[in-house]
Amino acid sequence: MAKVARIETERLLLREQLETDAATWGPLAVDPEFRRYVPWRRGDEMPEERAARSIGGLMRRWQSDPLSSMGWVITRRSDGQLLGTGGVDATDDGDGELDYFFGKPFWGQGYGREAAHAMARFALDHVPYHRLVAYIVPDNVGSIRIAEGLGMTFEREVDYMQFFPDPSVIELSSSLTWMYVVRREDVTLRDDGYRVVAE
Repeated sequence: MAKVARIETERLLLREQLETDAATWGPLAVDPEFRRYVPWRRGDEMPEERAARSIGGLMRRWQSDPLSSMGWVITRRSDGQLLGTGGVDATDDGDGELDYFFGKPFWGQGYGREAAHAMARFALDHVPYHRLVAYIVPDNVGSIRIAEGLGMTFEREVDYMQFFPDPSVIELSSSLTWMYVVRREDVTLRDDGYRVVAE
């Protein structure tokens, strides 16, 4: 496994996967409200198994050479509470697709904004992405606000199922997503105490 950069912000630590993460993230990721906004792979996996697979996929992003994608487990610095996951993944068009997923108990507290700005800043410092993009289910108002805070604007509607080799195994409340985009030179970044503590 490639080394995962650790990033601190005012309230958050973005870090590598730990053995205990799947047990914590599993119950949060199966919450029906959470699942309204994310692609969900059909199957009979237990929550902890599903969480381990998901987090493992984020960590494997670091294995490309040169670095083109990255992912983190997002925790609260004050008590180590796992809040969510996120990262930036290279697209076929040379863009960076930003994603951020937070458990429902932690919505509406600004954690998503803080993490998104940190991930975007690290990505743009290390990868020559032309643009950052985000695909958002239209009624996910919180995620839209986070994207807009980075300077992203609505570009077009996209059928998100086109990105899966076998869409029949994926559940999504609406296959129609909104694509938000910002050019590299137009990204608006907040500091929020950003600091790379290990790389």
